[in-house]
Amino acid sequence: MLLYDECITEDIRKEIKKFLEVNENKETSYQNLWDTMKAVLRGKFISWSAFNKRSKTQQINDLTLQLKALEKEEQNSTKSSRRQEIVKIRAEINEIETKETIQKIDKINTTLTKRKVKDLYNENYTTLKKEIKEHLRRWKDLPCSWIGRINIVKMAILPKVLYKFNAIPIKIPMMYLTEIEQAIMKFIWKNKKPRIAKAILSRKSETGGIAIPDLQLYYKAIVTKTAWYWYQNRKVDQWYRIEDTDTNPNKYNFLILDKGAKNMQWRKDSLFNKWCWENWKSICNRMKLNPYLSPCTKLNSKWIKDLGIRPETLQIIEEKVGPNLHLVGLGSDFLNRTPIAQEIKARINHWDRFKLKSFLSAKETISNAKKEPTEWENIFANHTSDRALISRIYKELKKLYSKNSNNPVDKWAKEMNRHFTEDLQAINKHMEKCSTSLVIREMQIKTILRFHLTPNRMAIIKNTSNNRCWQGCGEKGTLIHCWWGCKLVQPLWKAVWRFLRKLGMDPPFDPAIPLLGLYPQDLKSAYDRHTATSMFIAAQFTIARLWNQPRCPSIDEWIKKLWYIYIYNGILLSHK
Repeated sequence: MLLYDECITEDIRKEIKKFLEVNENKETSYQNLWDTMKAVLRGKFISWSAFNKRSKTQQINDLTLQLKALEKEEQNSTKSSRRQEIVKIRAEINEIETKETIQKIDKINTTLTKRKVKDLYNENYTTLKKEIKEHLRRWKDLPCSWIGRINIVKMAILPKVLYKFNAIPIKIPMMYLTEIEQAIMKFIWKNKKPRIAKAILSRKSETGGIAIPDLQLYYKAIVTKTAWYWYQNRKVDQWYRIEDTDTNPNKYNFLILDKGAKNMQWRKDSLFNKWCWENWKSICNRMKLNPYLSPCTKLNSKWIKDLGIRPETLQIIEEKVGPNLHLVGLGSDFLNRTPIAQEIKARINHWDRFKLKSFLSAKETISNAKKEPTEWENIFANHTSDRALISRIYKELKKLYSKNSNNPVDKWAKEMNRHFTEDLQAINKHMEKCSTSLVIREMQIKTILRFHLTPNRMAIIKNTSNNRCWQGCGEKGTLIHCWWGCKLVQPLWKAVWRFLRKLGMDPPFDPAIPLLGLYPQDLKSAYDRHTATSMFIAAQFTIARLWNQPRCPSIDEWIKKLWYIYIYNGILLSHK
């Protein structure tokens, strides 16, 4: 950009002329002369660049100070001439910043090649990993619970990572994402062994999880979202601006759920589009879907265009019946689903109708397309807006790549000799809604997700036979025993039930009520449930505090904790 400045180019000419004049007798070799001249010009370029940068910075600073002074005067007394001056200065600042941005874009506005993939990865993704690890290192000593640390990851780390995925969706090694996820898990659990499986934590809160983000699935979702733009034939979106601008964008229209990709010859230097197609194809194969032909294949697809049907025929069917094969109908349902479709069937050209019906009645077409569209196909075919596109794809990938893990509620059911199949939704809802405070709700989440270590669990971890209750009762220290069955814990629960009866509530003496939130039908009123929940969570706090001490939790300690919960919830409600 410096070479566009006439003063600088004139200065360069003068320097070159000086070198040539000095060497008129040709005593110095051209190679030495050239090396010396390069060194001098390089130094001048550095000084010119620094001077230009300082000048622009000073210019923007001067304009900003002038703008602030005018705005301050305008607040005291309005004046039309001053307002015009403010608008003029803002436009001038905007113009300078826009020129700088355009210059930066022009520097990188070259065709990306395979040779530059490594540079893209090192300059962006390697730097990002270092930044994330540095952030986590600085935050490791924060006085924050494990749920608070998960929220820090969601608010501070996830947006940074998603922005980089969106900006540069190149192929990156899965080990890169694994390393970041491992660093995040170490941060959450403070370099200790996780108490709760990641598969459980990654579930949505409605299904009994904390919704910890899965970076590998987010990466897949962002890379694959380009396929939606191809299917919708959106030529003005990011996928078209970022790569291969010389190619006719209409060819991408025939890649998704169409046969255009069967003979697609990807360029060797394709970084984004080829990687998107490979991800799309692998996901379809995992879902056992045909990536070339489906119920959502468009009527103006390459399959139909190759039949030689008149464009006006396809236009009539698309406008009156629908844009895809599922709506047109296959086999005996061809243009036979609605009265309008039957009317169109009689109006269109006989030869066009014959060719279209033959294709839609073929064995291959029926086996692949005569079925209800899946949610995955609907994401790309039926949603006309890209709003929440990444979230929709991510949710489907979560279902596809879900890992089997032991459900903590099933373990509770086994220990209580119960079945909670129909109560799962109520348990998950209670875990999510039991308190407005995350600090208080965390105890209920820990209890339901079986967070606490028990003598029985520690005996398995350490491979020993000592699994007796830490409180000294001599019984086997299972989780249900430590929370409910221990003879040193029972007096506290009986005291809680006495207080409930005094308040006019008489629920059954059942561990599923305080530990899992499964309230009986006669305790369904919001007030009673809220009061009982606060009492139960206060009891859980009191028991957990004396988890490995051989003494009975006192009623005074429980009342103090209950009072704390009451005050804390009151403060939160007053600030709403």
